[in-house]
Amino acid sequence: MRTNQARFITACQTTLALGVVVAVLAPATNVVSLDLVPQQPSVETSAPVDTASVATSEVPVAPVEPQVTEYAVTSGAAKAEKPAAKKPAAKKPSRQKAEKPAAPKQATPDAHDHTDSRDHAHGLSKDVDADEVVEATVKAPVKGYGAVGVTWDEDAEVAEGEIALQVRTRVGGEWSGWGELTYHDDHAPDAGSPDAELARAGTDALIVGDVDEVELRADAAGELPEGMSLAVVDPGATVTREEGPAIESQAPAAAGEGQAEGDIELSAAKKKTAVKPTIYSRAQWGANEKLRDKSSLRYGTISAGFVHHTVNANDYSADEVPGIIRSIYAYHTKSRGWSDIGYNFLVDRFGRIWEGRYGGVDKAVVGAHTLGYNDYAFAMSAIGNFETAKPSQSMVDAYGALMAWKLSLAGVDASSTKQKVGKGTFQAINGHRDAGSTACPGKHLYARLGDIRKIAKSAQGGAVVTPPAPTPTPDPAPKYSTPVKHSNLVGTPHPDLVVRRKSDNRLLIIPTGGTSSLRAPKSVSAGWKARGKFFISSDLTGDGRADVVSIDSAGIASVHPGDGQGGFAAANRRILATKNHDLLVPYGDLNGDGLADLVGRDKRTKMLVGFIQKKKGGFWKVSLKRTVKRYTSLTAVGDISGDGRPDLIGREASGTAWTIRGAGRNAITSHKLTPGSWPASTTVAGGGDFTRDGVTDLLVRTSNGTLQVLPGRGNGTFGLPLGPLGVRKNITNLSVGAITATGLPDVVARRGDSLVVLTNPGTFELGRPVGTGTTAKGITAVINAGDFDGDGHGDVISIRDDGALQLRRGNGTGRLANPLRIGTGFGDVKNLEAVGDIDGDKMPDLLGTVSGKTVFYAGRGAKAIAAGVPATGFAGAVGRLKTSSVYDPTLYDWKVAISDAHLAKAGTDLIARDRKTGLLYLFTASSSGLTGRRLLGEGMGAYDLAG
Repeated sequence: MRTNQARFITACQTTLALGVVVAVLAPATNVVSLDLVPQQPSVETSAPVDTASVATSEVPVAPVEPQVTEYAVTSGAAKAEKPAAKKPAAKKPSRQKAEKPAAPKQATPDAHDHTDSRDHAHGLSKDVDADEVVEATVKAPVKGYGAVGVTWDEDAEVAEGEIALQVRTRVGGEWSGWGELTYHDDHAPDAGSPDAELARAGTDALIVGDVDEVELRADAAGELPEGMSLAVVDPGATVTREEGPAIESQAPAAAGEGQAEGDIELSAAKKKTAVKPTIYSRAQWGANEKLRDKSSLRYGTISAGFVHHTVNANDYSADEVPGIIRSIYAYHTKSRGWSDIGYNFLVDRFGRIWEGRYGGVDKAVVGAHTLGYNDYAFAMSAIGNFETAKPSQSMVDAYGALMAWKLSLAGVDASSTKQKVGKGTFQAINGHRDAGSTACPGKHLYARLGDIRKIAKSAQGGAVVTPPAPTPTPDPAPKYSTPVKHSNLVGTPHPDLVVRRKSDNRLLIIPTGGTSSLRAPKSVSAGWKARGKFFISSDLTGDGRADVVSIDSAGIASVHPGDGQGGFAAANRRILATKNHDLLVPYGDLNGDGLADLVGRDKRTKMLVGFIQKKKGGFWKVSLKRTVKRYTSLTAVGDISGDGRPDLIGREASGTAWTIRGAGRNAITSHKLTPGSWPASTTVAGGGDFTRDGVTDLLVRTSNGTLQVLPGRGNGTFGLPLGPLGVRKNITNLSVGAITATGLPDVVARRGDSLVVLTNPGTFELGRPVGTGTTAKGITAVINAGDFDGDGHGDVISIRDDGALQLRRGNGTGRLANPLRIGTGFGDVKNLEAVGDIDGDKMPDLLGTVSGKTVFYAGRGAKAIAAGVPATGFAGAVGRLKTSSVYDPTLYDWKVAISDAHLAKAGTDLIARDRKTGLLYLFTASSSGLTGRRLLGEGMGAYDLAG
């Protein structure tokens, strides 16, 4: 074992490395007892406890503002300096930051012997070469009953054995000996919890008491962590008054009585009763509620309790306890960036119980005390170091009373030896070391766990109170209305799909857009049969609007100005330069001057020619030096190759397609075969971003008149065809371009003698994935829940692998908050669906299948979901779907019910993924079952969960 690890186990609460333990726990940052004298006090010399003197206590009359001053710690530093700027995420501006430092103080030259770092006396791993050791010393003044700690950037890589921190204090002219300030990389909030959002890495806090000055000595292998800072906490002082506990004792209630909204739910097991002990409130230790993050308050469940200790000195007075708790609170919130103090309760050596984390002493408030188990358990921390001192009997009695009462609220027998707590199994009452390799709560307090369990069991009483049987629930099926799905997460009217990416467990949202379409042809003018061929071109008249160009039999082009609303005026100019040319197309900007140009073929030479628009009107010709003799058609398609320049597609009589890429500056590249199948009967109408993904696609028409989109991949290749966008046999001369202010690709064509416009409504199959800002490792299902919490924005529900039901609240733009537990026991629930409000209380509900039967769960927004009840004769949307000629459920591994994809009715459609190909399809629901099967997209094999 490394030297620093050995010291850590004997001096504070320690856990082994992550890979060594089955369950890794991180307690709340503790107040550390590094008695700053050469020897630790023995058990026998611990201060005696006079419990009679604390029947009442001196408590603050008002909230107290602790002050935290931070000093930068840099290699070679010899003075206290302003710390490097911290960069926590700006999500929670309500959390207060530490005060700027006072003027720095110069360290004395002989602060400590620098030779001992070469001897690894600071606790660095012995495999660290002396030449690699870097060192910093910082001094800072201390005010009040002070505390100190060291923090650094959360993403800094700090391995055990590669950093050693020591502290000494000065009173008057005398310095204490050096003592270790402990760090362990498991002392951190649960990943993904609100406490982790702004968290900084760091040490436990150290209560230094009434001293004049503190000095930090930091040694590291190679370099100190980025952003290292020494925090000095002044808990603040205020006027006090003498009073008893504000939270009074309460006789036990019968099972199920007196529970307010948000109380811990009773378990199905038999519930033993216990008297509620007296508890000093947060206000009584002077908690300034401005320091905590109110939005991060969460409730979980309780299956067990954990005993911790704070590891500070044991000889504190009764009047000093509120200041000690304020120091822990300030260090957790201001320096470590947590949302609140980590423990649910604290108990001092006089047997007084103090309320810790905000949220209600009788509720299952999720703390930051036992990594991996915070959602399932509560913790009380004993103020003191019980590796070196024995706990008073008053403290042991307080533990027994608190554990008995708190566990009884959850229906947990204090003597239980097999409690399911998250993924582990524990006794009802445990020491922190039972959940990880740590010395916490100290050997002397741990030795009293048996007594605490006996006291708690006795306090719960021998009589067993069985909760009254619930009133039989009448068959609720007649009350249910037909589910109406709501599936929007990104602020658009169309439904969205939430998925988990396999490679990194990130949750993403894939928007749907109603599927690609074109509106029915609308006649805008007549007389076009005699005008020959025509096409849409970007602005040729200088008014910023798209125009139509017609070509007569001699090849002369005429420009018909567009009105920006889909209409076109009579021709007002002719382009004589195009005479004796064919295959004329609207290329775009050929020479880079920002003006629209044309390209055509010289009938005599079969060479491509560019017609360059002049800034003052007119055109001039330039040879493009490419022969296109074999082509029967030429189509301008925009940038399909992804190089930022427009391209052309030429077709042979056989249908073979060739891509001609633009090269800029009046040049084009050689021809290359266009990948894909190109039957001669398929017409390429033009290019545009039909799928709304920023990449140019092709619009084609098949032999039977069906319009389809070939989605571009941005490299000259195309995906499987999407559509149909309608069947249009009776129109000819199709051309694609943006003719309205939307900028979307529209279609102009001829129908008989009329010019018709098919405008683009902006619908599409799948949008670009939107990042939610969250990961979802360890979940088994994800559900688009619609606006589940009633705040007007769509939310997501997930089921964790331990059966916990989580609500991830959305903000309407695709971002999701950290998961909030709203239920447990969903591990056996299959096909869980968010079905909207079906019980008439205006709150969305859930349906699932348990043992083949439908179960209804009434939603309560962001509060705990109601217990499931049978839904006789009822089923969710997926359960109501029947097989049809187009839908064989055995072919698909995803079956996600969504709100109506086309916004045509308040119905429910289905998105399904082919289990073999990963192709995603849309099935539209109708009164006769699912109709049609429309491809939405490829590449869905990159995701492993969808909802």
